[in-house]
Amino acid sequence: MNEFIQNTVDPVLFDIGDVANDNACFYRAIANYIYFAVPHDKMANIKRFYSWGKTKPVETVQRELGKYSDIQDELARFIQHKIVTYVESNPSEIIPQTGMSIEQSIELIHELSLDEYLSYYDVFAGDIDMDQDLENEEFYIDRWGSLIEQYIISKIIGCPIIVFNTQKYDTRYNKIINGKIINGKPEIGVRLKLSAVIGLETYPNALPIILIWREYNKNGHYLVSYPKDPSKIKENIC
Repeated sequence: MNEFIQNTVDPVLFDIGDVANDNACFYRAIANYIYFAVPHDKMANIKRFYSWGKTKPVETVQRELGKYSDIQDELARFIQHKIVTYVESNPSEIIPQTGMSIEQSIELIHELSLDEYLSYYDVFAGDIDMDQDLENEEFYIDRWGSLIEQYIISKIIGCPIIVFNTQKYDTRYNKIINGKIINGKPEIGVRLKLSAVIGLETYPNALPIILIWREYNKNGHYLVSYPKDPSKIKENIC
């Protein structure tokens, strides 16, 4: 139990926000965080990440974007498009976390060829209804955000990305289990376990994007974690 506490992070450091669970949760969570991390209101400035790290109040982000909004949708579409453009221009770039090129990583992680990825991911994830029974099943492939997309967003913005999993120590069976977060509130005993840290050495002075990958009932979903004290968050979690 003590080891579990030492190797995890208290979620009290964050305000946790949810986004729509529509196959585009990764891009929507990133969109919300970008809106939080950029002090401007004009979309042109937000899309250029001007003054990154001079944050807006979380209450403003939740009020204006929340789980879904037109602003969030525009930003999420922009983010996915930027990722696809980056992949198309840099297929041979090595991802340090995989030790392979972007193209090779796509083949391993997404089980797609580069051409298939560029074709499928050119369609916004939120426009795909994964529950529909359609003849062209390949077109309705899940466009989820993996370590590849995390790495590319880190490069595009110039900031680290930190991803947590939710965990809880089951004292009855003396083992670690998945932890639940409901309506932005972790269950009693839930803590955050580092799952991925990308770009921290490359961009040590930039505010990191912080996400939670939550798995519940065998379904994965991204949440967005707004640090309550952005100036000290890296020293508290890394």
